[in-house]
Amino acid sequence: MKRIFRSKIFYLLIFLVTLGIVLIFNNDKEPTEKLTEDEFFTTLEDGKVTFLELETQKSAYEIRGRLVGYEKDQYFIASVPNSEISLDRMNNAVGEHDIGKIEFKPEDTETSGWVTLLTTTIPFIIIFTLFIVILLFTVVIKRLNPPR
Repeated sequence: MKRIFRSKIFYLLIFLVTLGIVLIFNNDKEPTEKLTEDEFFTTLEDGKVTFLELETQKSAYEIRGRLVGYEKDQYFIASVPNSEISLDRMNNAVGEHDIGKIEFKPEDTETSGWVTLLTTTIPFIIIFTLFIVILLFTVVIKRLNPPR
Protein backbone atom coordinates (compact mmCIF):
# COMPACT_ATOMS: atom_id res chain seq x y z
CA MET A 1 0.00 0.00 0.00
CA LYS A 2 2.85 2.31 0.83
CA ARG A 3 4.40 1.83 -2.62
CA ILE A 4 1.18 2.83 -4.36
CA PHE A 5 1.19 6.31 -2.82
CA ARG A 6 4.88 6.79 -3.57
CA SER A 7 4.38 5.84 -7.20
CA LYS A 8 4.27 8.67 -9.72
CA ILE A 9 1.87 6.68 -11.88
CA PHE A 10 -0.74 6.81 -9.09
CA TYR A 11 -0.62 10.61 -8.99
CA LEU A 12 -0.60 10.80 -12.79
CA LEU A 13 -3.71 8.61 -12.88
CA ILE A 14 -5.47 10.84 -10.33
CA PHE A 15 -4.51 13.91 -12.36
CA LEU A 16 -5.85 12.38 -15.58
CA VAL A 17 -9.15 11.35 -13.95
CA THR A 18 -9.55 14.85 -12.50
CA LEU A 19 -8.73 16.43 -15.86
CA GLY A 20 -11.31 14.18 -17.53
CA ILE A 21 -13.98 15.22 -15.03
CA VAL A 22 -13.24 18.91 -15.61
CA LEU A 23 -13.36 18.48 -19.39
CA ILE A 24 -16.69 16.67 -19.18
CA PHE A 25 -18.24 19.51 -17.18
CA ASN A 26 -16.81 22.20 -19.46
CA ASN A 27 -17.81 20.70 -22.79
CA ASP A 28 -19.08 23.82 -24.54
CA LYS A 29 -19.29 23.58 -28.30
CA GLU A 30 -18.66 26.72 -30.27
CA PRO A 31 -20.63 27.34 -33.45
CA THR A 32 -18.88 26.58 -36.72
CA GLU A 33 -20.04 29.81 -38.26
CA LYS A 34 -21.86 32.98 -37.23
CA LEU A 35 -24.14 34.39 -39.90
CA THR A 36 -25.49 37.89 -40.15
CA GLU A 37 -29.18 38.48 -40.75
CA ASP A 38 -28.70 39.01 -44.50
CA GLU A 39 -26.44 35.96 -44.87
CA PHE A 40 -28.97 33.83 -43.03
CA PHE A 41 -31.90 34.90 -45.19
CA THR A 42 -29.83 34.49 -48.37
CA THR A 43 -28.83 30.91 -47.48
CA LEU A 44 -32.37 30.12 -46.33
CA GLU A 45 -33.93 31.45 -49.55
CA ASP A 46 -31.34 29.58 -51.65
CA GLY A 47 -32.38 26.31 -50.00
CA LYS A 48 -29.01 25.62 -48.39
CA VAL A 49 -30.42 25.10 -44.88
CA THR A 50 -31.25 21.53 -43.80
CA PHE A 51 -32.07 22.03 -40.10
CA LEU A 52 -33.37 24.99 -38.07
CA GLU A 53 -33.80 25.52 -34.35
CA LEU A 54 -35.46 28.78 -33.33
CA GLU A 55 -35.34 30.18 -29.83
CA THR A 56 -37.17 33.38 -29.00
CA GLN A 57 -35.17 35.87 -27.01
CA LYS A 58 -36.42 39.24 -25.74
CA SER A 59 -36.44 41.07 -29.07
CA ALA A 60 -34.88 38.58 -31.48
CA TYR A 61 -34.90 35.02 -32.69
CA GLU A 62 -31.72 33.11 -31.90
CA ILE A 63 -31.41 30.66 -34.78
CA ARG A 64 -29.22 27.59 -34.84
CA GLY A 65 -29.05 25.47 -37.94
CA ARG A 66 -27.15 23.26 -40.29
CA LEU A 67 -26.25 24.06 -43.88
CA VAL A 68 -25.91 21.63 -46.76
CA GLY A 69 -22.52 19.94 -46.52
CA TYR A 70 -22.17 20.39 -42.76
CA GLU A 71 -21.27 17.39 -40.65
CA LYS A 72 -23.31 16.32 -37.63
CA ASP A 73 -21.37 18.45 -35.13
CA GLN A 74 -21.19 21.58 -37.30
CA TYR A 75 -23.80 24.30 -37.14
CA PHE A 76 -24.31 28.03 -37.57
CA ILE A 77 -25.84 30.69 -35.36
CA ALA A 78 -27.76 33.71 -36.56
CA SER A 79 -29.77 36.40 -34.80
CA VAL A 80 -32.88 37.79 -36.49
CA PRO A 81 -35.19 40.52 -35.15
CA ASN A 82 -38.46 39.32 -33.68
CA SER A 83 -40.76 40.98 -36.19
CA GLU A 84 -43.54 40.04 -38.58
CA ILE A 85 -41.36 40.81 -41.62
CA SER A 86 -38.58 38.43 -40.64
CA LEU A 87 -41.08 35.76 -39.58
CA ASP A 88 -42.88 36.03 -42.94
CA ARG A 89 -39.54 35.79 -44.78
CA MET A 90 -38.63 32.65 -42.86
CA ASN A 91 -42.08 31.08 -43.42
CA ASN A 92 -41.96 31.81 -47.18
CA ALA A 93 -38.46 30.34 -47.54
CA VAL A 94 -39.36 27.26 -45.48
CA GLY A 95 -42.50 26.78 -47.60
CA GLU A 96 -40.54 26.93 -50.86
CA HIS A 97 -37.70 24.59 -49.80
CA ASP A 98 -37.92 21.26 -48.05
CA ILE A 99 -36.13 21.74 -44.74
CA GLY A 100 -35.66 18.44 -42.92
CA LYS A 101 -36.34 19.54 -39.36
CA ILE A 102 -37.53 22.72 -37.66
CA GLU A 103 -37.64 23.04 -33.86
CA PHE A 104 -39.04 25.82 -31.73
CA LYS A 105 -37.73 26.21 -28.21
CA PRO A 106 -39.91 27.79 -25.53
CA GLU A 107 -39.17 31.33 -24.47
CA ASP A 108 -38.10 30.75 -20.86
CA THR A 109 -35.10 28.44 -21.21
CA GLU A 110 -32.62 30.52 -19.22
CA THR A 111 -30.52 28.61 -16.73
CA SER A 112 -30.83 29.55 -13.10
CA GLY A 113 -27.92 31.30 -11.47
CA TRP A 114 -27.75 28.59 -8.81
CA VAL A 115 -27.44 25.86 -11.44
CA THR A 116 -24.63 27.74 -13.16
CA LEU A 117 -22.85 28.28 -9.86
CA LEU A 118 -23.10 24.59 -8.94
CA THR A 119 -21.99 23.28 -12.33
CA THR A 120 -18.97 25.55 -12.39
CA THR A 121 -17.88 24.78 -8.82
CA ILE A 122 -18.46 21.00 -8.79
CA PRO A 123 -15.20 20.19 -10.65
CA PHE A 124 -13.21 22.23 -8.14
CA ILE A 125 -15.00 20.56 -5.23
CA ILE A 126 -14.13 17.14 -6.67
CA ILE A 127 -10.48 18.12 -7.13
CA PHE A 128 -10.31 19.52 -3.59
CA THR A 129 -11.93 16.37 -2.15
CA LEU A 130 -9.49 14.11 -3.99
CA PHE A 131 -6.58 16.19 -2.71
CA ILE A 132 -7.83 15.95 0.89
CA VAL A 133 -8.38 12.17 0.58
CA ILE A 134 -4.85 11.67 -0.76
CA LEU A 135 -3.44 13.85 1.99
CA LEU A 136 -5.35 11.91 4.65
CA PHE A 137 -4.17 8.59 3.21
CA THR A 138 -0.55 9.69 3.37
CA VAL A 139 -0.93 10.87 6.98
CA VAL A 140 -2.63 7.61 8.03
CA ILE A 141 0.04 5.51 6.31
CA LYS A 142 2.82 7.48 8.00
CA ARG A 143 1.20 6.92 11.41
CA LEU A 144 0.56 3.22 10.83
CA ASN A 145 4.11 2.59 9.61
CA PRO A 146 6.47 4.44 11.95
CA PRO A 147 10.11 4.69 10.86
CA ARG A 148 12.31 1.79 11.93
